Amino acid sequence: MNRGLTFAAAAGAALLMAGCGGGGNPSAPSLSTVASVNAASTAPSAGPTGGFKNFVVFGDSLSDDGAYTLAAWSTYHALTPPFSLPYAGGGQFTVNGAPTGNWTGDLAQTLGLSLTPNVVGYTSGGTTTFMTPAGPAPSQASATCAFNSAPAGSPENCTDFAQGGSMVANPDGIGHSTGALTFPVTQQLQNYLGEFGSFNSSQLVSVLAGNNDIFAALSAVQTAVGQGVPQATAVATAQATVGVAADELAGVVQSILGHGGRYVMVYTLPDSSLTPFGQSLAGGTTCNNQNPQTACYLLSNLVQVFNQRLLNDLQGQPVKVIDGFALLNQEIASPASFGFTNVSVPWCNIAVVQSSLLCNVGTPATAYGASTSDLGSWLFADTVHPTPAGYQVIANATLAELRSFGWVS
Repeated sequence: MNRGLTFAAAAGAALLMAGCGGGGNPSAPSLSTVASVNAASTAPSAGPTGGFKNFVVFGDSLSDDGAYTLAAWSTYHALTPPFSLPYAGGGQFTVNGAPTGNWTGDLAQTLGLSLTPNVVGYTSGGTTTFMTPAGPAPSQASATCAFNSAPAGSPENCTDFAQGGSMVANPDGIGHSTGALTFPVTQQLQNYLGEFGSFNSSQLVSVLAGNNDIFAALSAVQTAVGQGVPQATAVATAQATVGVAADELAGVVQSILGHGGRYVMVYTLPDSSLTPFGQSLAGGTTCNNQNPQTACYLLSNLVQVFNQRLLNDLQGQPVKVIDGFALLNQEIASPASFGFTNVSVPWCNIAVVQSSLLCNVGTPATAYGASTSDLGSWLFADTVHPTPAGYQVIANATLAELRSFGWVS
């Protein structure tokens, strides 16, 4: 079978499929764009009186503010109570111990808010342990909101529900079999509602998810083809799967709106084919995602299918969309304009830490020239996650968009 022709034909079919929409738009007459969704949005045109009082975050590792810090604590035994988040040794999917970390915390700080994980936990040896400021605990209840740092009388700010590895609706996320909680976004929302009941007009709500559904779909194609399934069939199944995930994420957004959310921002996914992981799919360090014969072409296509379906679903909804897809494209195309000198090699020594979850300022990939002095000029911490500088770009871009929406001054 001609791999290139199969990928190309499937890609065209996928865009037609995405154009049909799902969830709230079963017969969209045209393909929605970030601009069209934002233009038609009936979301507020001004921020809440007195500014935002709370930041609520749903998603995966790109928004995880330290849900798996316990795994880092277990690895770096020198750390002792009282605990703080993030731990210098690790806990966020970036280079830990730097002055800044995940974009969610950066943005919260800029808005004058505090933000901590809703729950910190990890499974080891078949036993799930949770973390409180006093140390490990056996129950999730005792660990929920344990690190809340909101000022007295303010709303609780233990509202980062994002967890690395999480999928949109499937609880068996990336890393689940090795200890990651991977609460899916659907469960993250239910956890929020179970704890807080509803949303309110003083909250900023962020939804960024779907990356792991795409990685799982890509892996499923490779597995299916290896088992003798025709490649065109495997690709079509993967595209349909990520389309359903986009519909499910749109459903989460609609539920947030239905429970009182007013300031809801949703991100399109960055093109994972541009990451070191995506670029390795051709067997080396580069992969042309415009070449239908490459696996990174399929990865890029799956991202675009997801984004298109999500945009179609959100057309006419009272939400605002931030274009994560365009942002990463800009960073790769013009790194110097963002202050980057390296956008292709992970800063972390992956041979030692495997994932940026355990990476810190003491584990640079010195063999590739990484050092603490150049941390601010590298985009990627590991093969898919940004450095603190990369996350700062997301925070800055989000703040600029919030200003353009009229939500902050």
